[in-house]
Amino acid sequence: MLNKDKENKLRNLTQELVSIGSIVNSEGERVMADKIMQILSVFDVFKTNPEYLRICPVKDDMLGRYSILALVKRPDVSKTVLGIGHFDTVAIEDYGELKPYALNPLGLKDEIKKITDDPEILSDLDDQDYLFGRGTLDMKSGIAVWLTLISEWSLQNSGKNLLVCFVCDEEGNSKGMIDAIPHIRQMALDFHLDIQAAIDTDYTSPQFRGDHRRFLYGGTIGKILVQYLCIGKEAHAGDPYAGIDANQLVSALIEEINMNPEYCDSNSLDVTVPPITLSIKDDKQQYSVQTAKTASVAFNVTTIGRSIEQWEKLFIIAGQKAMKNVIDKLNNSYREYCQQKGRDYAPLLWKVSVNAFQENSEINLTFEVNEDERDFSLRWVKQQYLSDPTPQLVLFLSMPYYPHHTLDMKNPIHKEFVSDIQQCAPGYTYLPYYPYISDLSFISRANPVDVSATRRLIPGYDKLNRVDWSAMESFNIPMMNIGPWGKDAHKFTERVYVPSIYSVYDILWAYLLM
Repeated sequence: MLNKDKENKLRNLTQELVSIGSIVNSEGERVMADKIMQILSVFDVFKTNPEYLRICPVKDDMLGRYSILALVKRPDVSKTVLGIGHFDTVAIEDYGELKPYALNPLGLKDEIKKITDDPEILSDLDDQDYLFGRGTLDMKSGIAVWLTLISEWSLQNSGKNLLVCFVCDEEGNSKGMIDAIPHIRQMALDFHLDIQAAIDTDYTSPQFRGDHRRFLYGGTIGKILVQYLCIGKEAHAGDPYAGIDANQLVSALIEEINMNPEYCDSNSLDVTVPPITLSIKDDKQQYSVQTAKTASVAFNVTTIGRSIEQWEKLFIIAGQKAMKNVIDKLNNSYREYCQQKGRDYAPLLWKVSVNAFQENSEINLTFEVNEDERDFSLRWVKQQYLSDPTPQLVLFLSMPYYPHHTLDMKNPIHKEFVSDIQQCAPGYTYLPYYPYISDLSFISRANPVDVSATRRLIPGYDKLNRVDWSAMESFNIPMMNIGPWGKDAHKFTERVYVPSIYSVYDILWAYLLM
């Protein structure tokens, strides 16, 4: 039943958390963690049992970021629910002139009204049940749910144990969750916890305009970051047919792969979105009339079915198709140019090979302090392949890698878990995969064949020293995402529907009591 006092408490706490900037890869993440520790530290449960509250530092982190574990333990009870929520956000540059209001939900509404004519946004701006601002949806409201739940669950005398992990760096490299896993395992050993399920309160949204359903997601999509180093042949811009423009190679790859449904992943349960570019670079450091010799492109690829080796083969073929198109286009252009000039035409003899990365043991680069992991892998590929003067594409992967997971409804434990949650969430729609990458990827065993293939395809993987995949072996547990509902995450019109925050709180309370 709706409890307006509780709803307002969750609204006010969400606003308080939003007001503290915690942009990923900034000192704000540490400030936010300090704030959460400050809130938790005054709860009687942690005054009496300080050992139930632990910090999980991010390894070798220049910003001093950390995640937090908070346990509510019942005497002689082992059944435990693992709660997850990240407190970092994406940046606020997309707010433009409204940037000063990005963390001020009360002031932001009036400012957005001045610049939008979208009828749906205008309607929501007039609705007091919507809270606008960076992090309102993704996912300070989900953090507010866990903080409130811990406060009140600690006063209960029955039900399951609750262990919540407040996570940093979800929007970046997921170092917060990855480095928290050993601490979660240690806490489970120290207090004899039987972790039976993991629940993330990351945001949920309409799947299409006008979709008002509420969702339970029994798993999460995976992600690979697919990159190509494109090595062309440099030329003077006044003699372009004497070379191959690396930027044209990148362009052909984008034309072939970007937003192409042929590269969606699918299984009997769902279909992913197609790949989209996340980065395009060439290596020219200053202006000149020399064409680009090297360029690179990175694609965000979501997974639910194909193995890493299957993706490798698919993207080798994609590269070959793109390169055939480049050579055909160059020859067609040259033929027409020769006609205009009155010259005899002879086909250009360019060939561009397409190869998957294979590490050379002679390459031994050092991962620099604060170097971006993707830049490090790209630097490794360049070091290894640029000594070969022939035009080519090199396919490789970069961190982060997110394994996909979903519940197996033939598994009695998974089936019972879904049934219990659905009892607590009448009217909610169950779907097998959370459609956005999430920390749920790291709380269950990854396919070892995929892990091995990923290690092989990521240049300098061992130097990155990022993920102890064996640490996840003991957490082969059912998972669910049950998050507040709203619209436009990662946009300046991001907003959460406040009653949905209370609904999530209510569902989790009921499940913990079962």
